[in-house]
Amino acid sequence: MEQAESVIVRCEHCGAKNRITPRKSEGRPRCGKCRRPLSPKPSGDEAPRAYTMRCSRCRVKNRIPPDKIDGEGRCGKCGAPLDAGELFLPQPFVLTDDNFDNKVVGSPLPVLVFSWAPWCPSCKSATPVVEAFASEILGRARVGKLNVDHNPALSSKFNIMSVPALLVFDNGQLKESFSGATDKSRIMRKMAPYL
Repeated sequence: MEQAESVIVRCEHCGAKNRITPRKSEGRPRCGKCRRPLSPKPSGDEAPRAYTMRCSRCRVKNRIPPDKIDGEGRCGKCGAPLDAGELFLPQPFVLTDDNFDNKVVGSPLPVLVFSWAPWCPSCKSATPVVEAFASEILGRARVGKLNVDHNPALSSKFNIMSVPALLVFDNGQLKESFSGATDKSRIMRKMAPYL
């Protein structure tokens, strides 16, 4: 008996790979993780994904095609220049009380803030997960690390009572927060609505 060929489709929202068999492709297949509809193109044939960033002046989201990333882009609403170099800054970066407004509130991308403390064993086990997530999400979101012992003003402002804690910011506003050690798929599910 000949087996029907299946294809792998990557979810555009959460990044999960999904195996689609011909039987499943009759209707509109959905992602196994986030349950959103999948694009019909298999992951091997996908065109490169466009980058989305906010304008630093009017805060409107702009899409930048991958082939235009090296050129000088302009905001579609106000015409301000877009610095695509902001998409690929090294991460995770260190956050402090002093640089928070610049790095998080003014960020052209959504930001995941990993709040940790040097004495916390759960933070030590969560750090490699957050660092791996930061390398995978480069160009789509930013990841910052906040030492709560060295930055009491931010810890107080966002009511961080236990670590590790993860805070999701978009357009300079706190959108979600969750605590405890976690895995990359949970982080991606929390970040997906803002990407």
